[in-house]
Amino acid sequence: MIFRIFLTSLLMTLSGLTQAQLVILQYHHIDATTPPSTSISPEKFRQHLELLEQEGMIIVDLYDAMQQIRSGATVAEKSVAITFDDAYLSIYENAYPLLKERNWPFTVFVNTGAVDERHGRVMSWDQLREMKASGARIANHSVNHPYLTERPEGISLDTWLNDEIGFAEQRLQAEMGESQKMVAYPYGEFTLAISEWMASHGYLAFGQQSGPVGPMSHPQALPRFPAAGIYANPETLKTKLYTLAMPLSPEQLQEPWLANADMPALTLTFPGIDMHASQIQCFASGEGAIPTEAKAESGVIHLHTQATRPMTSGRSRYNCTAPSKRHKGWYYWYSQLWINSQVSQR
Repeated sequence: MIFRIFLTSLLMTLSGLTQAQLVILQYHHIDATTPPSTSISPEKFRQHLELLEQEGMIIVDLYDAMQQIRSGATVAEKSVAITFDDAYLSIYENAYPLLKERNWPFTVFVNTGAVDERHGRVMSWDQLREMKASGARIANHSVNHPYLTERPEGISLDTWLNDEIGFAEQRLQAEMGESQKMVAYPYGEFTLAISEWMASHGYLAFGQQSGPVGPMSHPQALPRFPAAGIYANPETLKTKLYTLAMPLSPEQLQEPWLANADMPALTLTFPGIDMHASQIQCFASGEGAIPTEAKAESGVIHLHTQATRPMTSGRSRYNCTAPSKRHKGWYYWYSQLWINSQVSQR
């Protein structure tokens, strides 16, 4: 297995690592009056788009880019996909005009129940169809936006996910005339069992853990960079645009669902062809830099890291980064999600 990982990484490096990467940005409200944690003002959003233009980023269609990456093809260097969760009306009113005038593609992940029930401040099917006609992708964010990790008692996982994901896909097919088979996990939460269900039903699934997508990224745990709330600063966003996916095999994804607040150890193995083991550093949400041990042996890096304090929130992450040796200014980035099962309404 290690040899296969090493060979894949070597081929990626020789062909140009940056051409195998996709940065995905995630937004919710484009509004200055909505909850700050999931909002970005229209003016700040405009600044983000101007930053993408200034940095020469190539804005790509998420579905098409993922098909290219999954097939082994390259995407354009400096590719970025723009996504929105929850189909808020502010996306239509404040983001759509700015994207349309640039002729940029984007994806909206929709809670179909909210649209069907005509919730306030949520787009209508007609508005979603209008955006689709201008090049937007309309994809699956479940029916009711539940915590998928908190399945009601007496319901099988298959029934639960068919009710929330399968039915939402049927509604999107009926209203949009096509099925993308792309899901954004509500709240970014999933378990390994949920990711396995997504794989068995042919879905690509996206979380809210940070990092770029690369050719070895887990297809049912695809990262996106949140770009609103505390992450809306254009300067910190600029750093994230120049990131590379660590060449980790998908089976190294660890179970996110934890029985308690104790932060687990994370052990990873990957080729170190384009990074120095000594420059790898991992960080934990709310703690900052955490003890990180990385050793290189015969071109393979063995990484071990663990937070020193229990989790204080419902969700946390370990983010591990390292500068690229061959691509000055670019950083490798990997994020592992943790969910504290003892905290409800996370």
